[in-house]
Amino acid sequence: MPTKIVSEPAPETIVVVRRQWNDWHIGSVKFADLHHFHYRQDSGGVRARSPRPMLYAHMWCDALVEGEVAHSCEHGPPPHEILVCIVARDNDRALMRYLKEAATRRV
Repeated sequence: MPTKIVSEPAPETIVVVRRQWNDWHIGSVKFADLHHFHYRQDSGGVRARSPRPMLYAHMWCDALVEGEVAHSCEHGPPPHEILVCIVARDNDRALMRYLKEAATRRV
């Protein structure tokens, strides 16, 4: 059975993000504010290693609409581009399907 093509989420769709795969700091950002979806095993910031490749994207540190992620802006005035992890258990299944496809296409 062929895989169903998932349509692109609306720009205002909320994506839940963390700095590391197991971080308790969780934030929400609009889909439109995320870019460069990809897989990796080391996080941004402290470069924590995950047990397997996880889905990551880039965003500006001031783009959160709710919550917080572990980022201090110590290296200069904000905003900074930061790397965030997108964990499946935090997000809608259809959204994750699209984001995983985007990562393979390197959006």
